[in-house]
Amino acid sequence: MTTELPSKFLKVLHRQETGEALGLIACAGFELGEWRAKKLAEHLMNWLPHFALRNGEMESIGPQNHFKVVKEAASRVFKSGASDKRGEIGELLLHIVCVTEYRAHAFLSRLFYKMRTNDQVTGFDSTLVTYDPDADEIELWLGEAKFYTDTKQAVAAALESLTGHLEQGFLEETKILIGPKVEPSTPGYAQLQWLFDDGNTLDELIARIVVPVLVASESAAAADYSKNPDGYGSLVIEEYQYIRGRLSESSLQDRVRIIVIYVPLASKDRLVKEFVSKLEAFE
Repeated sequence: MTTELPSKFLKVLHRQETGEALGLIACAGFELGEWRAKKLAEHLMNWLPHFALRNGEMESIGPQNHFKVVKEAASRVFKSGASDKRGEIGELLLHIVCVTEYRAHAFLSRLFYKMRTNDQVTGFDSTLVTYDPDADEIELWLGEAKFYTDTKQAVAAALESLTGHLEQGFLEETKILIGPKVEPSTPGYAQLQWLFDDGNTLDELIARIVVPVLVASESAAAADYSKNPDGYGSLVIEEYQYIRGRLSESSLQDRVRIIVIYVPLASKDRLVKEFVSKLEAFE
């Protein structure tokens, strides 16, 4: 059974389809000169079940239990009194873009595995797969998301995180922890089982890894949209190229294929407030 996805909302303003570190810009857009923070928050809420629940749980959603299921999804992702940084919003945006724009499939909710030996979830921010049935080939999409006010800080944090994630010991632990939890309904299940088999080397794993890196940060172009709506497109592309340039120049590009996703924010705080106000309905 295929679960229907929420309607698309984010507008793709630019796609980088040549060179190193491909990717795109996905924007919430503007209405009457105002950034659509409230509607973006609503869109994030629509995606919560798909992001937080397993396939079997998604298939059980119906008119008789919709509120209950969304409430369960919300409780798994967001805790009352949590940090106002709300990094999970970035993870949710990463999931949405990878699924809608790159036809990736979630095969394991990040909330159902942990990394290292403590109870914190400290691994990659998304675990998705793309599958080509004609070639019977898969790509393992292990993503990193940064939801920041400052773009430079977001990029620096992403580079630091990924450097640690691609260490041999971390990848070995990722392989051990993820492998047994792959659901049989996942596209390319047989290939994933083969990939995570103990007999396969990390070289086989690394050869199939794609790392989508999402930066959702405050944009000068978005903040000044009402003053210069005609120039917004070119200005936000310049912001994207800065992010792409930093990632392209890193040594990570030599190890794995990187997809750069930029979501420009007019105000991080405003989006957080809009989203939290909607979450409160499920507490």
